[in-house]
Amino acid sequence: MPFPVAKPDASRYERSSGAFLLPARAIAGAVLSALLIGGCAPDAFLPDAPYEDFLNRVQSKCLYQRIGNVEITSDFLQTPYFLDLTSRFYNGEIPQAAFVENLQGAYSAEPGSPGVNCLLAQMPSQGGPVPPAMGGPLPPAMGGTR
Repeated sequence: MPFPVAKPDASRYERSSGAFLLPARAIAGAVLSALLIGGCAPDAFLPDAPYEDFLNRVQSKCLYQRIGNVEITSDFLQTPYFLDLTSRFYNGEIPQAAFVENLQGAYSAEPGSPGVNCLLAQMPSQGGPVPPAMGGPLPPAMGGTR
C-alpha cells in the first residue's frame, strides 16, 4: 500500500514571503555599518605615535580629573567617541571651540573646568609639529610625505 502524499500547507507558503526580508536586512545592516565606520576620523585605524604620546600625557597628567559627568580614567581614554573627538582636534580637523563644545554636549563639561583645561594643556604647542590636515607630514602608513 503506497504512502499518502502530504499536501502542502497553505499557511507555510503565505509566511514564506518573509524569507526575502533576511537578505534585505543583511544588506541594510551592512550599509549602516559602512556609514558608521565612515563617520570615524580618517586616521582612526592608523598608528599615530604623536597622538599616542598625547594620550599618554593625558593619562599621566589628567588622570582622575573630571570632564563634566565623567572622570578621566584609562578606560575613559579608550572610549570611541573620546578617541574620535580628540583625534580630530589633535589633527587640526576641528577648531578648539568645536572641541570644547563637543565635550560640553557629550559630557556636560564646563569649558573652564580643570579636566578640560588639562586636556587642552596636553595638546602640542602652537610651535609644535603641524598636523596632517593642516599640511604637515603624513604618517608613514599613508605615504610619509606630501
